[in-house]
Amino acid sequence: MLGMLCLAVLPGQLNADPLRVGFYENRPKIFRDAAGQPAGFWPEVTEAILSEMGYDFEYVDCEWETCLEMVGQGQLDLMPDVAFSEERAAQFQFINEALIYSWSTIVTSQEVEITSLADFEGKRIAVLANSIQERDLRRFLRKEGLKSKLIWTSSVQGAIDAILVGDADLAITNTFFAVQMANQNSLRIPELPFQVNSYHYVVPPDAPENFVQAMNLASYRQQMTFGSDFHSAKYEWISFHKAPLPSWLITVLLVAVSVLLVSAVLIFILRRVVRARTLDLATTVDALSAEMDLRKKAEKFALETQKFDAIGRLVGGVAHDFNNLLSVIMGNLELLKDQRGLDAPSLKFIDQALSATKRGAKLSYDLLSFGRRAQLVPQVLRVDLVLRGIEEMLRRTLPENISVDFSYDPLVKAVLLDQGQLENAILNLVLNARDAMPDGGKLTVSVSNLGADPSDGDDLSGEQVVVSVTDTGVGIKEDSLSKVFEPFFTTKEFDKGSGMGLAMVHGFVTQSGGKIRIRSVWEQGTTVELRFPVTVEAADQAAGGDISTGFLGDEQILLVEDDDDVRSALNQRLSASGFRVTQARNGTEALALVKKAPEFDLVVTDLTMPGPVQGLDLVAQVRKVLDGVPIVILTGYGADVLDSVSGLPKLTVLNKPVSGPVLISKIRALLDS
Repeated sequence: MLGMLCLAVLPGQLNADPLRVGFYENRPKIFRDAAGQPAGFWPEVTEAILSEMGYDFEYVDCEWETCLEMVGQGQLDLMPDVAFSEERAAQFQFINEALIYSWSTIVTSQEVEITSLADFEGKRIAVLANSIQERDLRRFLRKEGLKSKLIWTSSVQGAIDAILVGDADLAITNTFFAVQMANQNSLRIPELPFQVNSYHYVVPPDAPENFVQAMNLASYRQQMTFGSDFHSAKYEWISFHKAPLPSWLITVLLVAVSVLLVSAVLIFILRRVVRARTLDLATTVDALSAEMDLRKKAEKFALETQKFDAIGRLVGGVAHDFNNLLSVIMGNLELLKDQRGLDAPSLKFIDQALSATKRGAKLSYDLLSFGRRAQLVPQVLRVDLVLRGIEEMLRRTLPENISVDFSYDPLVKAVLLDQGQLENAILNLVLNARDAMPDGGKLTVSVSNLGADPSDGDDLSGEQVVVSVTDTGVGIKEDSLSKVFEPFFTTKEFDKGSGMGLAMVHGFVTQSGGKIRIRSVWEQGTTVELRFPVTVEAADQAAGGDISTGFLGDEQILLVEDDDDVRSALNQRLSASGFRVTQARNGTEALALVKKAPEFDLVVTDLTMPGPVQGLDLVAQVRKVLDGVPIVILTGYGADVLDSVSGLPKLTVLNKPVSGPVLISKIRALLDS
């Protein structure tokens, strides 16, 4: 024990500061009881381990996502109940000894038949929002190409309730909760494995190695010591207990014990001891057997994953060819737009075709996300420019008896948001407003800057950007206003809404660091405000117009592209901008040109080409001949496959299709640098 204490020393412990342990609600594993005291499996095991190691500690209450962010920033020293994933392993240090193995279970109503995972097609699936089950389900649906509607809930009980009220066909939830809830509600559990996860402690990425080793040792000892606090907590909170004995049998046993107690006290005591030891041993054996079954199922799931990877590669190839076609279309449309003498209708037709091409590029990105995990990343943007881009689409969603007015402050400041989620949130609010005005009315959408005002009661610090959606509809009654952000709560008629629209908007705004407000007067209308903090970074958006396409240089460029149509479109764009272009159909031909006359100022190359010399091979060999020459790589597979060259200087990776102005501006920036 003394050796463990000597090893497990954190910097904070030198000042006798208690360890900060993250605490969130997730019954029955970790929660606060009616008296506000920590309860559940993880608090009991945490107290046993840290007490054995000689630490003082305190719990820090936080939401799940917030807890993980605080661990990554070093504001928490320890966080329990974290499912292992490769992404998280890159952000935190995991304690290797897993204390729980959890299998995600499928629960259905009696009317729904699930014989294989392919039956998820077209189903409404309830799942706990932001949970490991939601992540695994999304990944599976993308890889299988299945179209299912996800019903997000705020609790495991909420997922079961969604099946009971008919809002969902099935649910994906934790095995520990699913079995008991399914039995209580006459639901069915298909004999299909879905996913297994191991749950650990995590510590900050810079936590001392000796502390991690000591935690591993303490966790291992708890699991291997018979009758330890770990086994007691696991039996009490995690194991499936047998039903209690019937009352009549208890009565018979009490009578028998009373008769035998006088004459066989010693025998009775001995039997009780043997029975208790046998029960503990049986529980341990059952737990080990269940764990072995889970490991076998995990191996089977790994084999299925290999099949999914093969499908992902196939989809990636389709997306690559699709991007090449879009590159040809976009390039020729941009060249056509640059022609002089075009009338206004022709320019409008070209702009509409370019817009459709960009939507096709978005579809191609979605196909790529099927083959590899794609996470939406917030970006610096201006909300008014985003709304201007979807104005026409929003107008088309409204009937003719509803007038709509868009209002924007001049010079709206930049914010840090996910553009796709922002557009979905605005669309949700517009659709709610439409449903609130069945007889017509007026809808107003405005974007404005707002300075920090302490008297406003808003806890956002600094300047803000406010998106306001106001309608003149039926409004919301006062007793319902406090519930509108709750999942599945709706004021609409039966079968007119799922009750998830405002809940999803609330979740997006909150996760983005903003605030949402709603004001409504019955039979007069409703206003919903989304407030986001201003960022100091510059927005990477353009209010309109293209980058200049006039004469931009006369440097010599080597263009390497195997697709004749794509190469022709790129050649015309580069030549129209003043560059001198030498074309090559593959990597072998390009290397021959470089070695014959190494006078190129910049190289533009495709990533995937026929022949032995691929794009990455060409980059490496060109850099040997033309040291320091700028290189632009074009790819239809997505930039995430180019990690090996991401750190090279004077190299830019662009996803196909890339617009001509963007390509020229990137080339000009590389040449000027």
